[in-house]
Amino acid sequence: MKRFLVFLSLILTAAAPAAADTAISFATDWKAQAEHGGFYEALAKGYYKAEGLDVRIRPGGPQTDLPRLMAAGAINIGMASNSFQPINLLAAGADVKVVMTSFQKDPQVLMVHPEVPAKSLSDLKGMPIFISDSAIATFWPWLQTKFGYDNRQIRKYSYSLAPWLVNKNSVQEGYLSSEPYSAEKAGVKPKVFLFADAGYPGYAGMVMVRGEYLQAHEAAVRAFVKASIHGWQDYIWGDPSAGNALILKDNPEMTPGLIAYARKAMLENAMLGDRDKVGVMSDARWQRFYSEMSGLGIVAKGLDVKKAYRLDLLPQNGKAD
Repeated sequence: MKRFLVFLSLILTAAAPAAADTAISFATDWKAQAEHGGFYEALAKGYYKAEGLDVRIRPGGPQTDLPRLMAAGAINIGMASNSFQPINLLAAGADVKVVMTSFQKDPQVLMVHPEVPAKSLSDLKGMPIFISDSAIATFWPWLQTKFGYDNRQIRKYSYSLAPWLVNKNSVQEGYLSSEPYSAEKAGVKPKVFLFADAGYPGYAGMVMVRGEYLQAHEAAVRAFVKASIHGWQDYIWGDPSAGNALILKDNPEMTPGLIAYARKAMLENAMLGDRDKVGVMSDARWQRFYSEMSGLGIVAKGLDVKKAYRLDLLPQNGKAD
């Protein structure tokens, strides 16, 4: 009888279906690009699958308002473009936590024509600057305070470099890995000034999760963070071809040339920090950002910024293995 029961147990175990992978839909902040490369690499290389996850990447676009969608509960896991977004969500009463960052340095830059005799951001005071509406509400007050910029310098940036290209004495807002490439393709090799090199303290390309979802699926979120870090390590310091193939598939407007330029810029400027500490964040860094920006009146004062993020879901020392 005992042998029969053991035999029956083996049959039932073999016949039982394998546990389904946990489905995760990850919403990015823009169309597929190299700035999302680590996530696409993790998907292409099967790192999510190895952690028991069935991940779908949902690219964003110019009409995507991820913070609002997360606050409304329409998205559980999405990308925070900058450190302002999770803090503003906290101020609005939304329970959303940042669980990792892609970039230790925010890729935000200002660039000028090569003949402009500027050596730093401080030399751009008084020049016309093409910036977006979102920039005016975020990093512009920091530039004003730190470098003495004036609102009279502001020119509307409508995501076309044409006005800047014809005005050689103007300044252009951009991303380190994007606008400088477009300028070079148009025949202008710009001087580029990275905010982070001038002390701008924000993170960028972060993963944020709704609190309710995180509470119910903490193990899956932890696994997502681990696999994403592994993907970024491969994408920047290894062979990015698998991730690039998915990026090109998801975004027909993307080109191999722009992807290569962006990845090189991220690597050469240490945008992700050290390989063995990809994804890491710190209380001190978050507090510094919040203190500076609340002091400038850009974000609400009196918040407990620690409620905007969690550090305990990151692998020890930021290592994926």
